[in-house]
Amino acid sequence: MSRPIVSRIPSTKLLYCPRQFRWSQRLVYFKHASGRYSSSKSPVPLPVLAPLPPTLKQKAAEVVYSDLPSGTTVTVNGWIRTIRKHKKYAFVNILDGSHDKVLQLVFNDPDRVNDLRVGVSLTVTGTIQRRQIPADPYEILVESYNVLGSVPEDEPYPLQNKYLSQDYLRRELPTIRFRSLSSGVAMRFRSRAVSELARYFDENEFIQTHPPLITSSDCEGAGEVFTVVSESSETPFFGKQGYLTVSTQLHLEALMMGLSRVWTLSPAFRAEKSITSRHLSEFWMLEAEVAFADRLEHIMSLVEGLLRTALTRLKESGALESVLSVKTYLEGQKSQDGHGEDKDQEITRAQVLQRWDGMLQNAPWKRITYKRAVEVLKQAEKEGKARFESSAEYGDNLKSEHEKWLASQYAQGPMFVTQYPSQLKPFYMLPTPGSCGGTVECFDLLVPDLGELVGGSLREFDYTRLKASIERTGVDAGDLEWYAELRKWGSVPHGGFGMGFERLICYLVGIYNIRDVIAFPRWVDHCVC
Repeated sequence: MSRPIVSRIPSTKLLYCPRQFRWSQRLVYFKHASGRYSSSKSPVPLPVLAPLPPTLKQKAAEVVYSDLPSGTTVTVNGWIRTIRKHKKYAFVNILDGSHDKVLQLVFNDPDRVNDLRVGVSLTVTGTIQRRQIPADPYEILVESYNVLGSVPEDEPYPLQNKYLSQDYLRRELPTIRFRSLSSGVAMRFRSRAVSELARYFDENEFIQTHPPLITSSDCEGAGEVFTVVSESSETPFFGKQGYLTVSTQLHLEALMMGLSRVWTLSPAFRAEKSITSRHLSEFWMLEAEVAFADRLEHIMSLVEGLLRTALTRLKESGALESVLSVKTYLEGQKSQDGHGEDKDQEITRAQVLQRWDGMLQNAPWKRITYKRAVEVLKQAEKEGKARFESSAEYGDNLKSEHEKWLASQYAQGPMFVTQYPSQLKPFYMLPTPGSCGGTVECFDLLVPDLGELVGGSLREFDYTRLKASIERTGVDAGDLEWYAELRKWGSVPHGGFGMGFERLICYLVGIYNIRDVIAFPRWVDHCVC
């Protein structure tokens, strides 16, 4: 093993020479990172802070992994999900949203639950009772409880213990649907996914940044922007027209020119009137830009490494197990209660597993050019292997049905389609060498059942060529002068990508409609609360 960098730095002069202060800081950093630095000063004691009340997930970990014995007194909090009264006992299941499992409370007098109802929030003190059930290894024998929030006696609680479709929850219960198992697991998985994606970026020396959400230009040039206006001002608030961003890419490129590797997860806004299961007016976009990347493979490998690593860690952490557990429960509940009013397609537990297996396959994800993809589609249709509403033609955008078929049938897993015709892509993409501007160095990552998940490209890094591209595509050059001028001051080859975060969560959790993996969805003619 090679010796750490710190051992090759002459430390004596670096630590005391003011002109080399930056190296002093670097030396301390390396010593901290390698565990070889220790301060001669005594550590500053931290103040004693009041701990938060433990969640049910934390309490479960304490009971199971700390091996708290039966009879230990504990206090827990939660909302009542079900109540079952028997002759000698009553059983109440509570949950608090911290994980997908409920905790069973046991009352040795059934009359003690007469005033309790589903939906009530309460604090419970009781003793642990061990059980010989691996999935639910303990329950709480209740000694006392205190109701924190009641529910109306003359109204049925909206979230009864029966199957409720995602469509129903979204339309009828937009503010309390997060107490349902399906919405709860999606929100928890979303949070965990953010952590794992951020961890991968951090390990690969990316800097998280926060570009503006209000911009002066339309990054994509598609005209699907929301205008920002001040009701109290007769003139433009910013001195010029302002828009909600459709992508932070242009600002990320400016940040990249000084920081090399940058990423963000931030809201994006599209004023498109598509009412589909894959589109939102407000959504979250994960975007990254990389300096000194001169091959498209650099960016595709970044995307593949990011997703493979994050999914592997999510699986190891139990996040997938939670998704599958809830899927199994809901499938059983649906079978028992009937389908009800369900307008969305149901994605089964088996389909979710198949998706994860495809993303984590041993072989690298398939890569083909756009030209080859069109040939494959036309050949499949000619041989009767596929039927499309619209035939694939070179020079046209691939339709959703084409993308899904390519990933599901041709690749049988994720696949990159590269080098699209330049007229189909935005002005900032780098032309493919030797194509005379006919194609650009870009890719779309397609996945089965969904279609496009990620889009990326190498960016044009020459000032003169970028200016010509802006003029050729008819985009307002004045609003983009700041962006073009980035190429005048030490420009470098670079590239990046953008991924719709909700699409990723939909795909991995097995929820059909993108509106069900974001807290408060916005789409045309719809902005509840």
